[in-house]
Amino acid sequence: MVTLQYRSIVAALMIATSAAAHSQSTSSPQPAPGSVAGYVANPPTPAGNTAAPYTFPNSHQQFRNYLYSTFGPPAFIASAIGAGLDQRKPAPPEWDSGAQGYAERYGSRFGMQLVSQTTAYSLGALSHEDVTYHRCACAGLLPRTTHAFVSTLTARTGSGRTVFSVPALVSPYAGSFTAVNAWYPARYEPADALRIGSMSFVFKAAGNLVGEFFAPPR
Repeated sequence: MVTLQYRSIVAALMIATSAAAHSQSTSSPQPAPGSVAGYVANPPTPAGNTAAPYTFPNSHQQFRNYLYSTFGPPAFIASAIGAGLDQRKPAPPEWDSGAQGYAERYGSRFGMQLVSQTTAYSLGALSHEDVTYHRCACAGLLPRTTHAFVSTLTARTGSGRTVFSVPALVSPYAGSFTAVNAWYPARYEPADALRIGSMSFVFKAAGNLVGEFFAPPR
């Protein structure tokens, strides 16, 4: 059951990322070399997986990254996937099992995602970290997969160095604790917020894998 849910997450995120990439390529100007327009940056070249030289994004690019990560197509579809998984459990069971319950769960997932991304990018700006996902400059299935998973807890500094990221660690729990305290049923406790926040890393890792292997180069 868990494996099936993870496959569903990855498959739907693949569709979301492809659609978003197509939308950006037809409706928005291309960024300068080395900059990032979405949550995937430094795409591999056809000659291999050699990424372009890393350039730390300026404040305008950081804000664009934040808007895309929070309000872009992958964010809406990821919220829909999470709401669908919650609907199957159901979680929370107090919410309706029909259309109204799904709408509540969708709103809940999107709200958590909004708080999480806002926290990540705000703390990243304060600590001068680039929390946007960047493809690996390496080649090979295992190194690139490892990079996707490691990136759930890392960020880039102004020098381009990859470091452990407090914003990346804290932000999923900011979203889950906000949900538990603001709109979840009263019986939910901090332990539930920790559990929900920890599960958010599964979605984040799945999104990184899609960005690493399946997002079309720009």
